[in-house]
Amino acid sequence: MSQTVDYFGFVPLFFLLLFVFLQWQDKRRFINGIVFNGLLVTGLMALAVLVIRINNQIVNAIAIAAMIVFVIIALFLYTFGFVLFLWNAYVVWQKESHTFSNMLTLFIGLGLIFLFFAPSIANALHIPKLIQLFIGTIVTVHLLYLPLFFYLYLSSLIIYQFNRPRYQQDYIIVLGSGLINGEIVPPLLASRIDRAIKFYQRQLKKGHAAPKLVFSGGQGSDEKLPEAVAMQRYAIAQGIPVEQTLVEPKSVNTLQNMQFSKQVIAADTDKPNPKVIFSTNNYHTFRASLFAKQAALQADGIGAKTSKYFLPNATIREFIAILAMKKRLFIFISAGSVLLAIANVFFSRLH
Repeated sequence: MSQTVDYFGFVPLFFLLLFVFLQWQDKRRFINGIVFNGLLVTGLMALAVLVIRINNQIVNAIAIAAMIVFVIIALFLYTFGFVLFLWNAYVVWQKESHTFSNMLTLFIGLGLIFLFFAPSIANALHIPKLIQLFIGTIVTVHLLYLPLFFYLYLSSLIIYQFNRPRYQQDYIIVLGSGLINGEIVPPLLASRIDRAIKFYQRQLKKGHAAPKLVFSGGQGSDEKLPEAVAMQRYAIAQGIPVEQTLVEPKSVNTLQNMQFSKQVIAADTDKPNPKVIFSTNNYHTFRASLFAKQAALQADGIGAKTSKYFLPNATIREFIAILAMKKRLFIFISAGSVLLAIANVFFSRLH
């Protein structure tokens, strides 16, 4: 038994060292979340082996109680998860605009209900068994793949929240979003600017030179001025000197935010490698970091807090955007599920 314990002790240590190395090298990768979960699983396995080896009544009772609590929570989420989605949809409906992107938790809740009753509905409509088998195989593959991929994405997002850039930055890029009535900075966007200002002020208190704030955002068809200009005016009203601000008024998405802001910074400084971070909302930090990497911009993000009721909807929206970024993988798995469904139908006919 001692050799087994030693073995399980080295495996989580390996994952721990690998995770620390990957985080140090680049925080903007999915592999970091996968390795962290490897650390989590092997660590729990090593702990379980250790509990068995100790064989103490109190320790055993604590371990069993923790396992029971975990199983109960997992079963509750599996059985009544749709209720949580529908409740969140109701809260968002009460507090936010009734846009498609703000109703994602409603669609997921209704979708889970439909999946529960789908077999009964198919039988009631007398849909042939082979068609049910074909569709069911494709749905099952996606119900296995999507939650797993979402969990890995969520792990990466949570890990990224522990990013703590040093207070020695040259520039802080503030990512834009829509304006109210085409000219007013809304609370969500204001929180991004406030987060950047907070970092700016702390850096000054630590005795370092003030970073410049780069406000990035173009002008939509329904907006009276570029988002970057409205953001700059907001920051100046909060006491930021105008000479410590720059505007990037052309971008229309996050990738362009990074690309065009990089150009603005390059034109403003003689430093070959200025220190840059970006400010956005916490749910958006990880995906924005992927775009920064895509733009060859060495910049990590800091996140402004988001209302708890809005986080599920916003996180799901980010996940859908991540799927779009990884569309080749998604298409590959979807095509594989179709081939598997065809094979499943073929072999079922043979039997």
